[in-house]
Amino acid sequence: MDMDSLKMFLSVQRTGSLTAAANSLYMTQPSLGRRISCLEKELGVPLFHRGKGQAQVKLTPEGEAFSDIARRMLMLYDQAMELQQDAARQYLAVACIRSAHDALMPELLSRLKAAHPKLCITVEDHHTMEILPLLENRRVDIGIIQSAPLSQALTHELLYEEPYRVVFQRNHPAARCAQVHPTQLPAEHGIFQAFDQPFRTWFDRWWPPYSVKLRVNTTPTAEHYFSDPEDWMIVPEAVARGLEQRDFIAKPLSVPPPMHRVYMVYHPKNQQESIPWFCQAARELAGD
Repeated sequence: MDMDSLKMFLSVQRTGSLTAAANSLYMTQPSLGRRISCLEKELGVPLFHRGKGQAQVKLTPEGEAFSDIARRMLMLYDQAMELQQDAARQYLAVACIRSAHDALMPELLSRLKAAHPKLCITVEDHHTMEILPLLENRRVDIGIIQSAPLSQALTHELLYEEPYRVVFQRNHPAARCAQVHPTQLPAEHGIFQAFDQPFRTWFDRWWPPYSVKLRVNTTPTAEHYFSDPEDWMIVPEAVARGLEQRDFIAKPLSVPPPMHRVYMVYHPKNQQESIPWFCQAARELAGD
């Protein structure tokens, strides 16, 4: 397996077409097809569904799994090649839940880069349950998650807590209230995102499971579906602040959910020198 084959595979994934990928790589489609076939033979699994007579190709489940591995292999290869240029450079891969991007990461990474200019940082956006196996397999160095991990193989510490807020559009009936009671929020107008288990348990006490208008897995997805003046959603405070910048209103709840808890997690056997740097900067920022 060589790096060129990985780049070809990712190009086909990105374009969804052998023809388009071949054009972007300045090679013929048959040559690219042979390289992909050789890669599949080497791995022992099909990477793409190729419908007869269809111009587009789609990843198989094995291809989906391999795409993440291919990107990481190329990233590690690039890092290895850079060693000869700068032996002092350090690397750090961080996987982070979306709310922490709003509450923590920009300022944290700014401080970290100021203190360690040669530190090369990769940031990935994932859900908690996606981050944990990445940490266990040491494919990322640090995880910022919203539930304490059950695995004894990982070290974790509580980084900060934040309340939840209900958000809605400016013409919502409760827009003038100082606080909002859950009974003011009709289920048929609710947009639900499952954050952590304590939040889900609290939510189900007020609104029966699957009674809401819509269930989503990310807040940006939810924003597209605020189609009625009475639509609402409950999110962590950091997410609510971001939504307020996009013309939503956020209000505290008079009967609030348990606090949203955010944890910093890493593998204790990971000896990256940059991990203590990150942890110390995160503690200082969370304590400010």
